[in-house]
Amino acid sequence: MLTAGCVALSACTAPSPHVAPVAPEGATPVGPFAPEARALFDGCIPIPDSVTSRLYRCGEVTVWLAEREGVPAEQVLGLARARVVERLGERVVVAEGELPLVGRSWPAARFAVCESGEAGAGACRAGGYLVAVEAGLGRQRELGCVAGGNSAPALARCLEFFEYLAAHGSPEGDALDAAALLLPPRLPWRSLAVPEGCLPVASTSRAGRIRCADASFVWSVYRPARAEVTERWRDQGVAELRDALSGAGPVEEVACRLEQLPARCLRFTAPSARGPLVVWVGAVQWEDRALFAACGFLAESEPDFPSVCNGAFSLP
Repeated sequence: MLTAGCVALSACTAPSPHVAPVAPEGATPVGPFAPEARALFDGCIPIPDSVTSRLYRCGEVTVWLAEREGVPAEQVLGLARARVVERLGERVVVAEGELPLVGRSWPAARFAVCESGEAGAGACRAGGYLVAVEAGLGRQRELGCVAGGNSAPALARCLEFFEYLAAHGSPEGDALDAAALLLPPRLPWRSLAVPEGCLPVASTSRAGRIRCADASFVWSVYRPARAEVTERWRDQGVAELRDALSGAGPVEEVACRLEQLPARCLRFTAPSARGPLVVWVGAVQWEDRALFAACGFLAESEPDFPSVCNGAFSLP
């Protein structure tokens, strides 16, 4: 199994290769967002998704965008609907229609998961919208938003996010294109390894994801570090990961080390076709910046962490 060497976050007894720092460009006290997006996305936690998509956890609202090239709008909505069903289950009810955004109407859908099967007619677990917007150069921009509880304020916030994303794309200012991947992927203080059979599906100076057939590693860095933001990133990050994994079990807090620093990690398991998955989530602060990281893999690997985790997590 590949293991990571000493890291610049802690003292090492042996020298390690020098890796030039990568500045977390655009990071601010309210998150790594472009100036024009900061007010709207204040409090949102970015979670890298793929080369051409991003996901943001904003309290009770989760919003995502994906750039689709050469895919017609009706197919984009089909892909978005499949994502919602995977997340919320087969009981989700979807009604197609249109949404007005940036001065015109676009193919869209409204969905909800309610006790009665109809939005507004009973207690609802979640609801939201899907929409396909032309993004130029033969691309469609898939937008989706899940509002916890299907509440009116949360749904209204979904539409606020849609208005921005439809007009501007990524609120972080990143180009959602494979050519924009930062390779090799890295933390600001060290490079990361991509094990054989795995792929970096998101990689910027601030965040990334390495995905394998049965494991993945995701990270985000922000600066300047603030204790309340670091804690929120950890808690909202684990909430989003649990929501995305159907049947996820309860969360336990355990002592761990993240990048060799003492931390309190959150750990949970979820079923999968290949056996139980275990997910470790943690966040630490170092000097002027903070790191959020999560690694998921088959539970049979424990107590070891697989190579895709890049030695970021360890037991005390």
